[in-house]
Amino acid sequence: MLHWENVMSSSSHSVHGSIPREPEETDSDSQEMLNSIVTMLGRRLTVYTSLYQTALAERLGLGMVDVKALELVIEFEPITTGQLACLAGISSGGTTAVIDRLEATGFVVRDKHPLDRRIVVIRPVREKCAEIERHMRAVAEDVAHIGARYERDQLSAVHGFLAQCVHALKTEALGMLGEGGNAPNLEGRRHPGDDKRRN
Repeated sequence: MLHWENVMSSSSHSVHGSIPREPEETDSDSQEMLNSIVTMLGRRLTVYTSLYQTALAERLGLGMVDVKALELVIEFEPITTGQLACLAGISSGGTTAVIDRLEATGFVVRDKHPLDRRIVVIRPVREKCAEIERHMRAVAEDVAHIGARYERDQLSAVHGFLAQCVHALKTEALGMLGEGGNAPNLEGRRHPGDDKRRN
């Protein structure tokens, strides 16, 4: 977080400083910032997300596999057992056991697919999963505090940039899975809150 603020601060100084920079120097600064962003999104975010999942699993009394599966259910609902198994990288039998544990603890329910009632899908229980949001409250407050420093158009630009980064990461991940013929069909999936995020 501090690193990101330092990067943003140095960017601000380069724009508003009294000494104009040569185009080559500006391009170099931009490339350096982009490289830093790629590092943060590609490695550091993965590392600290994993640490967060470990802490969250302890708080919720769940195993790491269960927490990761639950986050996939929340992100890709409705999701079938087969799709969840593919995304989580565990066997069909292991996935069924995970779903059983999550259902027993009240985090998910089995439901009928809205378009094909013969298909069973997994859905998160919103009230129960709100517990995860409560554990993220401190992070949310920090982000809100940082966000208050920026204008709406700046936040809109950051939002659009991150949305495209997430899309690129999703496309690459599903593409890698697809190389083995195991990618679930999740393209075009609408997530809860998408409309709110667009406005």
